[in-house]
Amino acid sequence: MELVVDDNEPSWLEYFSGGVPTGEYFRMTLQDLRELATMETDEGWTGLDRVHQLCFIGLLCYFEAFCKDHFAALINIEPTLVSNLKMRGQDVAIDATDVLLYGGAIGTRVGFVLSEKYDFGTAQKINALFSALLRITPFGKDETESYALLLQDRNLLVHHGGTYTLSYLRQRQLLGDKLRNDAFYNSRQLASDDVVAGIAFIEAIARKLLSASHAALKIHAQAAGIVYSTERQKALDATLWWEDATA
Repeated sequence: MELVVDDNEPSWLEYFSGGVPTGEYFRMTLQDLRELATMETDEGWTGLDRVHQLCFIGLLCYFEAFCKDHFAALINIEPTLVSNLKMRGQDVAIDATDVLLYGGAIGTRVGFVLSEKYDFGTAQKINALFSALLRITPFGKDETESYALLLQDRNLLVHHGGTYTLSYLRQRQLLGDKLRNDAFYNSRQLASDDVVAGIAFIEAIARKLLSASHAALKIHAQAAGIVYSTERQKALDATLWWEDATA
């Protein structure tokens, strides 16, 4: 038996955070960061380039938000995915006052409410959540290790202003005189190339996640005999939106 989703529903944009398809919004964010990171600095300036540090910090923060918002959009589009999360051990309880707050609109907001409680802070946590949702893992083994290194740099900048700590340097396997002399004295230097390379890596992960989740959600809907309304189908298609192409 086919389950036809009610046509009497909001615009397809309502399924996305901010009313903008998650992938396209993230693409624009990466473009802004890339342009900032590659701007020419004052030739007379010889100190640290704080712009590169801020762009790098922003890159990791915006990516975490992208993962959360995309996760939410998928649930908004297909609320039955909540059953997958529960079956695979994720907490799916929501506050009854949130349900009352949105009333009949909760069907296109439940993803936002749920995603707010989840932690998307590491590659392992992102993989675990998307695996529970749709049996996809955006990070492979090597990508997980690369992302962990990016997070180490981000945390050093956020919590220590970029000044090397013993724990950071030991994670990077520095020993002896180098460890003693660099810790609490020297700082992590970030150039434009570091930021651009980080953006390229994150972009590849994001586009892989968009593509894999779109394909997996289509399979889920087909297996359940679900036929989407026009607006909901537009929302599903828009999860692939990446400028003038698809993810």
